Amino acid sequence: MKFHIKIALIIAIFSTSILLFITGILLYKGHEHLMMLHITDSKELIHHFDMALRETAMWSLGLLLIFILISSLLIAKTLTKPIQELNHFALRLVRGDRHLKISYTINDQIGQLGKSLMKLDETLNAYELRRKEMTQDLAHEIRNPLASIKSYLSAFEDGIWTATPERLKACVEEIDRLILLVGELDTLNDINNPTFKVIMKEQPIANVIEKSVIALASELLEREIQVELDLDKTINAKVDALRLNQILHNIIKNAMYHVQKDGIIVIKLFKESGDYIILVHDNGVGMDEEASKKIFERNYRVENRYTGNGIGMTITKKLVEAHNGTISVKSEKNIGTTFCIQMPFST
Repeated sequence: MKFHIKIALIIAIFSTSILLFITGILLYKGHEHLMMLHITDSKELIHHFDMALRETAMWSLGLLLIFILISSLLIAKTLTKPIQELNHFALRLVRGDRHLKISYTINDQIGQLGKSLMKLDETLNAYELRRKEMTQDLAHEIRNPLASIKSYLSAFEDGIWTATPERLKACVEEIDRLILLVGELDTLNDINNPTFKVIMKEQPIANVIEKSVIALASELLEREIQVELDLDKTINAKVDALRLNQILHNIIKNAMYHVQKDGIIVIKLFKESGDYIILVHDNGVGMDEEASKKIFERNYRVENRYTGNGIGMTITKKLVEAHNGTISVKSEKNIGTTFCIQMPFST
């Protein structure tokens, strides 16, 4: 049975019940008053008058019932039309249709629900667009190293090149890029899982920072980049050391990609307003305002970035937020970039 018919029946049954109750009272009271009349002793007259009253009541009741049924059906259709439209809208969203419109514009609860569904449509469309962009970017990121490896191997096979250590190292670097990409995708999936949790343990934050720098020491030396540490070693806080290391690794690597030879990366750790702050500053090429705003978006890459896949900084932000912290960035073109991580001492 259709929804508007159910509504109509409910309205009709309710209205009929009230009418029957009122009619019963009228008939009873009318009959009672007729029996109390002393003007005439004619029982036949009283009987005919009583029958006339009953017939009038029954005809009136019948006509009212027809009116109620028709009115109920019209009211039910009016009430359920916007609900049916919202249902149709939701079903089209499920099928994958986008850029939909709802004609119901009255600012009531149903209208608010319609606006929410239209907002959902916009959000889903944005996610769909980002998913397509991400798929294209990931395909590009995977295709490039695979194409390089294939060209190297084909050259080795055809005898064009000999397998020198330098060329083999180039193949290994391309494979490492693929491994890094897969690893970052796994991490991103883990973070987006509702069951994801950081494992908090109180420890010296300076130690975690120093270990992160040491892990990148060989790359820093190879690029001839200097790192300066200004750390408050008295700061102890509850933190997931593995995840904080991952945060710092991504930020320092980002700085390495942007500084020139003989560049400087400065890392500071200090207390402020009941939290501890980690600043990572580089004197690299910097970013414009638009890039600074979008740096944490999934798959966004700065134009002059030398490498990377645009996922690392998204992971960084999510890991900071998992610690109930915040991360921000300030940058100026040709001057440098500063990342600011603000974390609570306990979460």
